[in-house]
Amino acid sequence: MIITYLSLYLILVIGAALLVTLVVLKSKLPSLRLIIILICLFVLLPLLIGYFYLAYFDSLPEVVVPDVTGINFDSAKEKLEALELQAREAGSVFEMKYPEGCVASQRPEAGRRVKVGRTVNLMISSGKRKVAVPNLLGRPLSQADTVLSAAGLQLGEVRMENNRDLSEGTVLAQEPLPGEEAETGRMVDLLVSTTMEVMIPGSTPEAEATEEDSEQGGFKLW
Repeated sequence: MIITYLSLYLILVIGAALLVTLVVLKSKLPSLRLIIILICLFVLLPLLIGYFYLAYFDSLPEVVVPDVTGINFDSAKEKLEALELQAREAGSVFEMKYPEGCVASQRPEAGRRVKVGRTVNLMISSGKRKVAVPNLLGRPLSQADTVLSAAGLQLGEVRMENNRDLSEGTVLAQEPLPGEEAETGRMVDLLVSTTMEVMIPGSTPEAEATEEDSEQGGFKLW
């Protein structure tokens, strides 16, 4: 590091000297103040910068960056600060591997040696990705599972409703509604038409007939 810096500095000094020489030759009566300013600017300033770099920054101790992926931001910040590193929330990213609010990735990566005081940028998992629920209304039930799977959703509860105006298995309603945002993997419940009589849970054909006769004021003889 020192050899590289000295080599660059030597090149810079030579270039500065050539520049000062050209300025002096082109100026009929160059002022002493101008020469001093040029010397300070092109010769002394790089020397001072290099000195402070070598004296302070290069002498700082190094630490190994810990792995903070998979934990929440506050815990990651505490873990980094314990090693005199700084944590910075760099944004959010969709990552199914880690729960929402946890660190999904970090820069610099775990295992790298850096100077104390270095800032570690952390990307936070946004949780599950959200998708628009496809429109299944009017489609046959046989297509629902394929369409939902392509969107990252699943077929949920399917209830039947008697409807003789539509063909068997036509989707009448859905929950969530078409166009709504839902997390990937969510179940979509459907109401589907049927031309068959739908039995109400807990009822029997005999009970329905008895209720109908009662409403008509008649009696059923056995």
